[in-house]
Amino acid sequence: MDLIRILMIVMALVVAAGFIMIIIPRATFDRAAQNLQERRGKAIQEQIALLYLGDEIKDQRFSIRGVIRNITTQPIEKVDAAIRLYLMDGSLVETNLVRMNKETIAPDETAEFRLVYPNYSSQFGSYAVDFKTRDGNNVFYRDMRATQGPKQTPP
Repeated sequence: MDLIRILMIVMALVVAAGFIMIIIPRATFDRAAQNLQERRGKAIQEQIALLYLGDEIKDQRFSIRGVIRNITTQPIEKVDAAIRLYLMDGSLVETNLVRMNKETIAPDETAEFRLVYPNYSSQFGSYAVDFKTRDGNNVFYRDMRATQGPKQTPP
């Protein structure tokens, strides 16, 4: 009898957790994951610094541009930016892998990526970026945009 009660409680907790995962927006999970990574501190070795991330709408073209720097002592090869695009309601609509302008990024060297959408009609509400190597490994980064002062200008 006690075993059945314990199993019922466990099943109720699993159902409740699943329900919570359905109603909480993806952006909230992304922020929570990033907070966990920051709390773990030195456990994750950052390889690049995100220096600039910005967008522009011009002539019905939506452009996202970013600049990264290799902060390791070794070259980094074949890094792509994974750009997630969200609708106005916060739901994920699309993910694009965008190549850097350099195949190999030497230590302390910068690289740039750019994504352009022609015929843009305000279908995206926000976006986020992560980095991966072409073999699928995550490239952890340090967000250095806030340390550049009040106005961010592209390098």
